[in-house]
Amino acid sequence: MIPRWIFLVALRVLGLVFLWRSLEALPIAGAVFCDAAPRGEVLAMILSVAEGAAPLLVAYWLLRGAPSLVRLAYPARQRR
Repeated sequence: MIPRWIFLVALRVLGLVFLWRSLEALPIAGAVFCDAAPRGEVLAMILSVAEGAAPLLVAYWLLRGAPSLVRLAYPARQRR
């Protein structure tokens, strides 16, 4: 049980790192979006939203415990 617990703590710490990095990138992505919106540059707006939202989604998934990754690392034992 201890290795699984350490793995879950490591996942959540990695989630905090992703959250920190995404919060650093949000002001830049917001500035790019606000700069591209009046000129109608759709690709720049989409990329700025993706740049800000993708790390936030990964951070949310890791902070929740990344259940699919935990199942992959620690599969359930089969009963005979």
